[in-house]
Amino acid sequence: MSVKDDLTAAASHVVGLRHSVSALREHLGTTIDVQRLRDDVARLADDLDLLARGAGLGSGDRVGQPGEIVFIPDDDYDPALWSDAEDEGVGPRRTD
Repeated sequence: MSVKDDLTAAASHVVGLRHSVSALREHLGTTIDVQRLRDDVARLADDLDLLARGAGLGSGDRVGQPGEIVFIPDDDYDPALWSDAEDEGVGPRRTD
């Protein structure tokens, strides 16, 4: 099998896991264990997406579910954005 075939097979297994975990959530409710399992499957999809991108086969969509990666710049925010903000528990800034 090629890398692309292996990634495609793994992606289909992740989709199957996601459907199975959804069915378990319907039967068992939203318990902490079901939530952890759902998070683990999401991490598997993320890791598989990283592998696909590293192999040059990734796309803008995440493997196993729709979505996109949003890059947030490290630039400083405009100070005017915070001009009317209040510090929690302290209240508004005094200007006198």
